Amino acid sequence: MKSCILITYFDDDSISEAEGLCEAAECKILQIIKQEFLNSPKFGLSGGKIGDLKNLVAKMNPDVIVFDEILKPSQNYNLATELKIQILDRES
Repeated sequence: MKSCILITYFDDDSISEAEGLCEAAECKILQIIKQEFLNSPKFGLSGGKIGDLKNLVAKMNPDVIVFDEILKPSQNYNLATELKIQILDRES
């Protein structure tokens, strides 16, 4: 089973659905990060959150990062390059 950090929205329905998707994909959630918006142009997240996420990746060593959103190819590439980890989104 892969381990992951899940990035999702604040509302309970979104969290439950995203947790179910991770379970179906056989990903064990190590940490949930809740965001109001997941649509920043470069990463989907703000630059400050990328730094926080980078620290979490170093500390927790997950196999993947799961985004509860459909990322643009450029966002997926930017995240994977910056964080040095596989990125999954709703289309993966």
